[in-house]
Amino acid sequence: MTSNHPLLQGMNRQQTAAITAVDGPVLVLAGPGSGKTSVLTRRIAWLIREHRVPHHRIMAVTFTNKAAGEMRSRVEALLGDRLRGLQIGTFHATCARFLRRDAERAGYRPDYVIYDSDDQVALVKRVVKQVGIDPKRYNPRAILSKISSAKNEMIPPAQFKALDYFGEIVKQVYANYQQALLEANAMDFDDLLLNMVNLMRGNAELRGYYQDRFSYLLVDEFQDTNQVQYELVRQFAAPQNNVFVVGDEDQAIYAFRGADYRNVGRRDPARTELPQHTKHP
Repeated sequence: MTSNHPLLQGMNRQQTAAITAVDGPVLVLAGPGSGKTSVLTRRIAWLIREHRVPHHRIMAVTFTNKAAGEMRSRVEALLGDRLRGLQIGTFHATCARFLRRDAERAGYRPDYVIYDSDDQVALVKRVVKQVGIDPKRYNPRAILSKISSAKNEMIPPAQFKALDYFGEIVKQVYANYQQALLEANAMDFDDLLLNMVNLMRGNAELRGYYQDRFSYLLVDEFQDTNQVQYELVRQFAAPQNNVFVVGDEDQAIYAFRGADYRNVGRRDPARTELPQHTKHP
């Protein structure tokens, strides 16, 4: 291995170390413009070309469809070939794809629909009226925001704790909203992640299937992950824990959606450790 390798050209010592890191958890911390995405895409290409990892054994996740498309294009350019079976996508798109296969385990039909933000608000408004709550007094969007936050923290309706009267309203609406989604064979965006986590946690056979299927997991913009996304990474990466994450704890932009920059440095002895090696491109 030398810096003359085509995949390492133009990379500095730290970037090269990250791209060629051995198996195990790797955390890459770097600021804007430091080449985080280049490191991640070259890491994927390195695994395929140098370690002969089959395309379909690699999963890479990010936060926008644009970023996922760019990631795929970069890897294809590096390899000079189409990516056959490589799973690259957003957290939501990845879970939506897997849930088509396993929807019935979660109580849905495979042809479930995904509600966008307008659909969600409309459903909350309907539920609010059904339970006799004044929508002018309790804003449906504010209620939906609390429900979304609960889902991002993996709190189901039965475990939602109301700390005030508004919380009582949210708890009531949350339970009815979730039942209405199920009856409509629909999931909202938060359900895509939460249902996947619950399936992975609660079904050893299913968990084993996905953990055996993917040998390597790579995550872009890791500082923007929330609790449910962190748990998804942890579940998919086990037991081999070949998880490679890149991020900048000073650039978290999704705090309003529950993103927790502290995920970058979490080490809980009772859980699988994600960060082990730290590289600074």
